[in-house]
This record gives sequence, structure tokens and C-alpha cells, in this order.
Amino acid sequence: MLFGKKNSATLRIGGMHCEKCSAKVAAALKAIGVKADVDLKLGRASVTYPDKVGMDAILNAVTALGFTCEEIK
Repeated sequence: MLFGKKNSATLRIGGMHCEKCSAKVAAALKAIGVKADVDLKLGRASVTYPDKVGMDAILNAVTALGFTCEEIK
């Protein structure tokens, strides 16, 4: 049974300096229903999210933590 389309994207995240930073990003994204694989060394996150969660919500969740964030196209 399908529960809606899943989307994926790669994000460039600036300002992460340690594992605690990347864990905060992952937790913030999980809280809004986004599955994220955050790579501290590359400063990137691969995300999978449902239609009901838009890219604006994802970017806002990360920037609210004080990091910069943009989708890599």
C-alpha cells in the first residue's frame, strides 16, 4: 500500500564542525518526517521525504539550528 510519493534530494550544509552538529541536523530532519543521511566530512545530507514535507520546511529546519543549507541540483 502506498502512502504518498517519496522525494529525494541532496543538501549542502555549512557550519557543521563535529558529530554533535551532524546529529542535531539529523534529529531536526527526523522530527519533521525526513529520513536523512548526514555526512559531516562532505558537509552534505541525502534526504528522502514525503510530498507533505516540502523543501522549504527541510531548509528551514536546518537553518533554524544556525547552519546554512541549500539543495544541490
